[in-house]
Amino acid sequence: MRKQIIILPVLLGIVSVSSALDSGGSFLKIDSAARAASMGAAYTALASGVEAIAYNPAGLTRTEGAEVAFSHTNWIMDSRHDYIGVAFPLKASGSGHPMHNWVAGLGIVRLTNSSIEVRNVDRSNSGSFTSYDQAVSIGLGRVVAGNRLGLGFKYLESYIAGERARGLAIDLGFSRALRTRLPMTVGLAVQNLGRGMKFMEQRDHLPLSFAAGLSVSVIPGVNLAFDAKRLVYDKQTTISFGTEYAILSGLALRSGYLANASNGNTKNNGFSAGLGINLWDASMDYAVTPYGELGNTQKVTLKKRF
Repeated sequence: MRKQIIILPVLLGIVSVSSALDSGGSFLKIDSAARAASMGAAYTALASGVEAIAYNPAGLTRTEGAEVAFSHTNWIMDSRHDYIGVAFPLKASGSGHPMHNWVAGLGIVRLTNSSIEVRNVDRSNSGSFTSYDQAVSIGLGRVVAGNRLGLGFKYLESYIAGERARGLAIDLGFSRALRTRLPMTVGLAVQNLGRGMKFMEQRDHLPLSFAAGLSVSVIPGVNLAFDAKRLVYDKQTTISFGTEYAILSGLALRSGYLANASNGNTKNNGFSAGLGINLWDASMDYAVTPYGELGNTQKVTLKKRF
């Protein structure tokens, strides 16, 4: 389905620039994992395995063997959000090897927008253009004295009507299990440290964020999670809660609430829900998030462990 806009051709360049700047970093706020989305994005402390690349690179250290994951979302306004990632321990001979106990991850996320028709004020067709946003991330994680540490590097690119914006960013992560009566984990993450996306001669800020999270295993199979995140340049603070209940050995039900939540110009109603199925070292996670008049977004994540 094509979108239509009515615009004078001489203004097309200006609109293209402003659109790219508006979306150049906003796509980084969209959840890449259905498990996280169904729990209201309260995932800083829970992040684990290949999914951790997008939330807290310290969670890479929870990877057991190699993992591959793929996520797909029919996003709003006929756009598509896709993620594919892989994580694996780095093999080394001997405990004294410098790469011993490191875990590496690679993730690619892409938001593809539908074709946009451009029309003149007399409604005559002036052509169309396409746009997309994508990020390629490389992450490393290691456990040091009981602390899980992570570091991530990103290459970012936005494309619209033949013009590109590019940028680089760094993510930092930390998590640690606490010695308490109930199994509890704290997590900290800094995401999107960088100079921003440069489009032509203008540079736009990335969605720099600082997040703190806490997860508690109330009883075996029941997890509660809490996150607080500060979006620095947006001057916005989000609070999120999530629950996860494993009712059977291979089935989990999840729900969450994200207060003051927005992705670019879209704002959800706060609530989300989903489920997970785990069989034979493989899993499928599903999440649904309502966006009011814009409809619901549905995300599916498939993951395989080797």
